[in-house]
Amino acid sequence: MIYDRLLIQVRERSFLDLLDLTFQVLRERPLALSIVALAGILPCAALNYWLEADPGSSPAFFVFLLVLETPFATAPLTVALGDLMFDMALTPGRLGRALLAGLPSLVLTQLLMRGILLVTIVGYLLFPSRLAYLDEVILLERMRGLKGLRRAAALCRGLDSEYFLSWVGQLALGTTFILCFATGSSAIISALFGDELSWSRPRTSGLSGLLFQAAIWIAIAYFGTFRFLSYIDRRIRLEGWELELRLKAAGRALEESTP
Repeated sequence: MIYDRLLIQVRERSFLDLLDLTFQVLRERPLALSIVALAGILPCAALNYWLEADPGSSPAFFVFLLVLETPFATAPLTVALGDLMFDMALTPGRLGRALLAGLPSLVLTQLLMRGILLVTIVGYLLFPSRLAYLDEVILLERMRGLKGLRRAAALCRGLDSEYFLSWVGQLALGTTFILCFATGSSAIISALFGDELSWSRPRTSGLSGLLFQAAIWIAIAYFGTFRFLSYIDRRIRLEGWELELRLKAAGRALEESTP
């Protein structure tokens, strides 16, 4: 690992800094990250679109489904960001092996455990406040089962309220983006392909279907990247990861220069 070739500069950042850095990272590797994100999103989006064909489905059911799908949909993106962080080549084989190795733990924690706690509603708040980095711990640090849960809890220890407020902020920003994207796209399509131009607001029904799904998954991919960068920031603050990386890079350079 070469410290100077890291995807981002490793230093402490605030919530707003991380939001801005997320845009910069996505802009730096747009094609690679888009392809990887789609690999996780498309199966979930196809399932949702198929279930949406049932007119008797409740909106609450789709919210429940999205909450369960999000960790799995962003898992390939998390692994890819971990590789790109150290300028490693993205290969389907490497991504596939990492995902398969972490799949049993993801199913146990992010599907079964998350689903049970989501039913209780109050218990679900453990995930955004105390287990915010569970995907990163399982997929990047390769800690499984109870060890992974303890590690994820240790990363968030003492900052429960801060992570909860960050989660609320992400929900607010994500919801605003989804509504603006779906409504704006619907208005543009209506203006370009409709029978006549109109300043009237698009009907609420226009927010459903492909446009609404696209807006949701764009927001999920963005905040999946944000979560990874927040995880890096937490490790810097808690473990002095920046110093560790610098010392390893200096030690490797010294070894290479010594005959």
